[in-house]
Order: sequence, then C-alpha cells, then structure tokens
Amino acid sequence: MTENNLVSIQQFAIKHKMSTFAVIKQINTGQLKTVKKDEQDFIIDDAIPVKSPTTHKSAKEEEGEQNVDYEAKFHELLAKYIDLQEKYTRLIEEKYDAKK
Repeated sequence: MTENNLVSIQQFAIKHKMSTFAVIKQINTGQLKTVKKDEQDFIIDDAIPVKSPTTHKSAKEEEGEQNVDYEAKFHELLAKYIDLQEKYTRLIEEKYDAKK
C-alpha cells in the first residue's frame, strides 16, 4: 500500500460519480477497504495504477545519447520569429495605408 493509492471519501465519491452517503454505505458493508490516518479515513483505491520506482528513459535516450545544440536551435527559431514579425508588420502597414 502506498500513499498514492489513498483517497478521501469525497475524492472517491467524485471520481466514481457517487454520493458521499453511498460511499460511506459501501465502507460500512465492507465493500471498500479503509485506512485511518491522521484522524481521517482514507479509501484504498485499487483503480489508481501503482508506479514502479524504475527509471524511465525516452526512446531517444535508449538509442543513444544525442547532444542537442540548444543555442543553435534558439537562434534558428529566433530568425523565423523575426521573419514572421516583419511580415506581420508589413501587412499591418499595408492595411493601414489602404484605409487612407
């Protein structure tokens, strides 16, 4: 049992679209397992997947470490941004001049 699988009665009710009264009724009949923690009852929710503590690597990392030159990528995107900004400025100026 991990902390991630513990949910309050209200959270369980909202998640399963039930009233809190119906959840309490299921607790009293023994259909739901509860744990008392910090003077509050928590429901053990088995629907929440348990995350294993294994390390996860992306597909690119598994194929091999690829060094990305972020500065070059930044300057490439900045140049595209400046081009678009100039086009936008020209269009606005043309539209403004057309109104006169």
